[in-house]
Amino acid sequence: MNTFDAIYSRKSVRSYTGEAIDDTTLKEIIKAGVAAPVGMGRYGDMHLTVIKDKDLLKKISQAAATMMGKPDMDPLYGAPTLVLVSSKKPAPAMANAVQSSAACIVENMSLAAVDLGVGTVHIWGAVAALVRNEELVASLDLPADFTPLCGIALGKTDIKYTVKDVDMSRIATDYIG
Repeated sequence: MNTFDAIYSRKSVRSYTGEAIDDTTLKEIIKAGVAAPVGMGRYGDMHLTVIKDKDLLKKISQAAATMMGKPDMDPLYGAPTLVLVSSKKPAPAMANAVQSSAACIVENMSLAAVDLGVGTVHIWGAVAALVRNEELVASLDLPADFTPLCGIALGKTDIKYTVKDVDMSRIATDYIG
C-alpha cells in the first residue's frame, strides 16, 4: 500500500476478533512509532508500553468504563494489545509539544497498522481514566516521572481498509499568499 492509500484508508476500528497480531508485525508497528518526530528531538522523554496482559487490559477498560459512566462498555473494544505512549512530565511551556509528539507516534503506528491490515484505534478516554488510578499506573512500571498520554489499540479484525474520498470541506482551510 502506498502512503496516500494508507492515509485515505485509515479509520478507527472498534471490532476485533480477539486474536493477537504476531510479534514480527507488532515490532514493525512499534518501529513506525519510534520513527515519528518528537519535539526538540527529546526521544528520551518518551516511552512506549506494550500491554498484552488480558487482566491488565480488563482493569484499564473497567476503569475507563466507570469514568465514562458506562459500566457495560469496553473502551478498548476487545483489542488484545494496547500500546501506551508516555512522557516525562513536561514543563508547562512544553506540554503542547509533548502531546503533539505523542500524537505523532500514535499516528505513525496507526498508518503502519493500516498498511499491514491490522485493526487500530487511537485511545484517549481509557488513558485519561488510567492516569487517575495510581494502582494501574504503578502496574505499568514506568520510568520515574513519566505519565501516560495516549495509546493505540491493535488487533486482528474482519474489517477491511478501503481508500475513501476525502471531503475537503470537513476542515475549513484558508490559503494566505
